[in-house]
Amino acid sequence: MRTSEAGLALFKRLKEGGAVEYLTQWNENWQMFSLIGGHVEAGESFHQCCVREVAEELELTPEVDFSLGSDPLLPQREYTAMSKPAGVETRYRVELYSGELLTEKAALKVDTNPANRWLSETEILNEAAADGKPISSQVKMVFQLFRVFEHSH
Repeated sequence: MRTSEAGLALFKRLKEGGAVEYLTQWNENWQMFSLIGGHVEAGESFHQCCVREVAEELELTPEVDFSLGSDPLLPQREYTAMSKPAGVETRYRVELYSGELLTEKAALKVDTNPANRWLSETEILNEAAADGKPISSQVKMVFQLFRVFEHSH
């Protein structure tokens, strides 16, 4: 069975009224929104992968524009799902790190990039953004495995 290891970032913010939103980005290959992060490369830790991917995807500088927790939110999780791009069943190993945007400038850069989208719990559970654009089932699966919604209220 194919295996995929990924370091993923959880960025969240409070909207006026107290609702929590989570940062996702449009994935051109998948044609849907997914979490910020990606595949662990040879010789790097899940944390190093996550820092690299956040820096690349959000075009931000680590420890200047954003920070990531040094430890995953919970121990590493695994799940099996069909990889649409690869077309085969895949065992996914993921670590999820809490991320924080450190400056107004970084937040503005994230917010003005049309590929980025802050999504509500309802949108993620429905696997569709308010405008109907699809959200990868990866987001809901990872959030369930790491009990994100239980910690966000």
